[in-house]
Amino acid sequence: MGITLWIVPSAKVIEQLKEIMAVRPRETLVQASSYPNFGPHITLASLSSLSSIPLSKLRETVPQDQAALKVNFKSIDVGDHFFRSVYIAVELTPELVALHRRVHEALGTEPRTPLFPHISLCYISDRDAEKGERQRYREELSSLGRIHENHDGTVSLKCGEGWLTSFVAPEIWITECEGPAETWTVLERIPLNTNSIDT
Repeated sequence: MGITLWIVPSAKVIEQLKEIMAVRPRETLVQASSYPNFGPHITLASLSSLSSIPLSKLRETVPQDQAALKVNFKSIDVGDHFFRSVYIAVELTPELVALHRRVHEALGTEPRTPLFPHISLCYISDRDAEKGERQRYREELSSLGRIHENHDGTVSLKCGEGWLTSFVAPEIWITECEGPAETWTVLERIPLNTNSIDT
């Protein structure tokens, strides 16, 4: 894919979400390319592997005083693409809209972020998807009682002993996403201002 900017949860929330990401349907037999390990994130921007934009320029696309971002869960959806196999659909808040626009204007590029904003929970190959694996993963979360549809139109995920409906993202990571997901590399972590966020 190339270089990407990720909106990333705190270390604690990463571990909570990884509990959900580790769920597997019972008696499943899938290709080796399905269910790779990767960290939960929202892709804020994605650049071609041919891009020559230096790391310093990428860093400057994020305002120095950028506030940490509140991330609210809307639903758990099944997608039709490897990188959007099953994902948390996230509320498109004014803050996310503004940062998304600001970053792409600074880069001088058109957005390449389908279904922004979302958090993928798993990547499943198209061949396995044809056999219903993406839907099975989503149904397994439901059957285990990991998903709760809230009255206000949001969704909560049972992560360990508690429920997660939202989180505050304290960092943006610049990542190199070439080859298998397990080999993706974090090039830089940009801290956000957590003092002004209303949790």
